[in-house]
Amino acid sequence: MSNRPLTEGEAAKLLGRTPAPNVTPPSPVNPAVGEPTPPPTDGHPKQDPAADTSNRPPEPDPEPNDVPEEARALIGTLHLLSPALRHIPPGMRDELARLAAAWLAAGHTPADVHAHILRSLPGGGTPVHRPGGLVRYLLREVPPVALPQPPQPPQPPPPTGPRLSARIAAMRECEGGGHDHTRLFRPVGDETLCDLCTPSLTPAARP
Repeated sequence: MSNRPLTEGEAAKLLGRTPAPNVTPPSPVNPAVGEPTPPPTDGHPKQDPAADTSNRPPEPDPEPNDVPEEARALIGTLHLLSPALRHIPPGMRDELARLAAAWLAAGHTPADVHAHILRSLPGGGTPVHRPGGLVRYLLREVPPVALPQPPQPPQPPPPTGPRLSARIAAMRECEGGGHDHTRLFRPVGDETLCDLCTPSLTPAARP
């Protein structure tokens, strides 16, 4: 090795000291044409980067024109729901509209989506510094639509008075005047007078 180019004589003299046979002196080298060009160091190689890597580039988002107008209108009215949603960046509206479109495709109504967002907003006057990111977080998962419950039969109104025991409930108030206060008796049939108000009954026949 040499830190400067050798002449043919110097090279032959140097090679003549080595025992390796059949060594020919170096031939003259023609200089390269043009200026030296360094190898490219920026960008990907001219091939598909997904062919030899597991970290594939993300799929392109669908065109904004594919988003239904109903989903766009849903996101466009969020600022009317709460003051916390007034400053959603315009650049996020297409992304949020695509998330809202997934809710509509699953069977949810715009009112369902608005109610879900309102329920999840922080209370107590807590400020929302990134309303767009909050709405994106709330809409990223689409829950199943709740099935309507079958109508329930009407229930009888509860009794307003005190509950009576079965023994007292089977008794009847006497309509006669043979006693000083209200008297209950247990009727055998459809009689309305107790034994005190029925003089025709013998003591043995009285209940």
